[in-house]
Amino acid sequence: MTELPSLRELEVFRATIFAGSATTAAQRLGISQPSVSRSLAQIEERMGMILFLRQNGRLVPTAEAMALNRELDSVFESLDRVRHFATEADAIRGGRLRILAPPSFCSYFVTPTIVEFKRAHPTVLIEFRVVSSQEAVNKITSSEGDLAITTNRVTHPGVRMETMLETQSVCVMPLGHRLAERSTIFAKDLEGEDFIALVSNLKARQGVDRIFERGGISRNIIVETTTNHAACECVAAGLGVTVINPFPVISNFTGDIVVRPFQPIFTHIIYAMFPSKTAPNWLGRAFLSYLKRRAATWRAE
Repeated sequence: MTELPSLRELEVFRATIFAGSATTAAQRLGISQPSVSRSLAQIEERMGMILFLRQNGRLVPTAEAMALNRELDSVFESLDRVRHFATEADAIRGGRLRILAPPSFCSYFVTPTIVEFKRAHPTVLIEFRVVSSQEAVNKITSSEGDLAITTNRVTHPGVRMETMLETQSVCVMPLGHRLAERSTIFAKDLEGEDFIALVSNLKARQGVDRIFERGGISRNIIVETTTNHAACECVAAGLGVTVINPFPVISNFTGDIVVRPFQPIFTHIIYAMFPSKTAPNWLGRAFLSYLKRRAATWRAE
C-alpha cells in the first residue's frame, strides 16, 4: 500500500512547482534548502515516481508532477477556506451576541449562563433583553436578535427552532400541606384548593386550565402572576398550591416547598430560536452549547 506524503511535504512540493527551484521554495516557506530537497525525495520515494528533473540548476516538473499538482488544487483550496473560516471565527469572538428570553428563564438559567460564557469569552459584547415570546419572534425575524429562548413552538418562515429540553408540570405545595405525603398529585386532588395561577394570556396557564376544565375540577384562584418564580414564592409563603413547569426555578426553593409529579402529564418544551435565513454564527452556536450543558446539569440535579 502506497504511503501518502504528509501535508507539509505536499506544501513543499507545491511551493517548488511554483518557484522552480529548491532555494526559492525554501525562502518562501521559511525553511532550509536541504529541507526542501529532503521533502521532495521523500515524496518521490513514497509515491514511486520521478516528480522533478534537475536541469541547469532548476527543478523541472515531470508530467506526473503536473498531474499531481492539479489533483492537489482542490485540497489546498479547501485548506484556504478552513484558514479563512478560522480568521472569521477569530473576529466573531470579539463580536456581539444578542440574546432574548422571557422573565421565567432569566435569573436561574440565562443570566448565570451569560456570566459563565462571558468569563470564557471576555471580548464578546453580550446584549440581553427580557421580552415576551411574541416580542422574541418579532426581533428574531427583523434581525434584532441572534438567539431567543422560548416555550412556544413558533411556525414562522423567519425563524428556526431547536429543542433544548423537555419537562413535565409539577404540583408545588407549601410545607406541611395535606397532600404532601402523596407521591403523585392528580388534578382531582386539587378540588377547591387555593391556587396560584399564571396570568391568563400565557400558554402554560391555558394548558393547565384545560386539564382542570376537562375534569370538571374547580380551583379557588387567589393570585395570578406572570412568572413561575413568583408563583413559587406565593406557595412558599403558604398562600396556596400551583402547577407549573419546574424548569428552571424549582431548584432554588429547596427546603421551602414540596414538589410532586402532576397527573395528567403536561409537557413543556424549551426551544432555542434563530433567524431562519442565516445559520447561527459562531457565538450563537457556542452560547447554545453552554445553555444545553446547564439544562442537562439541572435535569441531573
